Amino acid sequence: MKRLLPALIVLFSCLSCGEDKKETETEELKPLSFSSKTIEEKLDNCQPENGDCTFINLNFPVAENGRGEAEKINKNIELFLLNTIDYNDEGEARKPEELARNFIEDYQETAREFPEYELPWEATITGKLVYRSPEIISLKFNTDMFTGGAHGYRSTNYLNFDPITGEKLKPEAIFSSEFIDFVEKDFREKQDIPIDSNINSTGMFFENDEFHLPANIGFTREEIILHYNAYEIAPYSAGNFVLSYPRESVQQFIKLKKDSLPES
Repeated sequence: MKRLLPALIVLFSCLSCGEDKKETETEELKPLSFSSKTIEEKLDNCQPENGDCTFINLNFPVAENGRGEAEKINKNIELFLLNTIDYNDEGEARKPEELARNFIEDYQETAREFPEYELPWEATITGKLVYRSPEIISLKFNTDMFTGGAHGYRSTNYLNFDPITGEKLKPEAIFSSEFIDFVEKDFREKQDIPIDSNINSTGMFFENDEFHLPANIGFTREEIILHYNAYEIAPYSAGNFVLSYPRESVQQFIKLKKDSLPES
């Protein structure tokens, strides 16, 4: 019996280590999820709802857990915020918190250089998860910003990611080459541009006189949304151009598996 005790102790220790290892692995393999983060900076603690207030408010999704894909997604989100609101010539701001502080500091510098300058700056970016399936994650961002000038800046942007790798998906990875022909035909019909005429013949300014898909394409459970922001293909006065298609009507052009069931 005395000889069995050491062996039993070793056996139970191994079983215990195995259980601890399984628990650790379970914790490490938590599935990719999203939370929401808000960052706000205000000049002199002013209240945006009362007007005449310089402020910035960033509300955006944050990817968590997973096997490393969250870091890639978050890096792209931060890069998007930086490229949308970056007034630091040296591009030093990388984190959203620093970006928000720089926005206020840039306004203060402008106000010091031009004492007569009284117009407040405002920047709001609101982002959310709008669609998720085993093959694609689609995030939508609405931006509303004013930093002087004749008018403010508004835009709608979509970021699409591969849920497995966390890599940003380009349109060509999502759609077949026939999709652009389908969209161009529909666009011409809706904008009264003859099929045999130059795409810019009615005042558009597509680069190189060639039709192209918008930079922002979003997914929902029901539809695919193509969003051309102001200035992208036409003068600011023309506003945005938005094309939306029921999923079923364009499914033939989508490279993602047809039998994938949406998760949200």
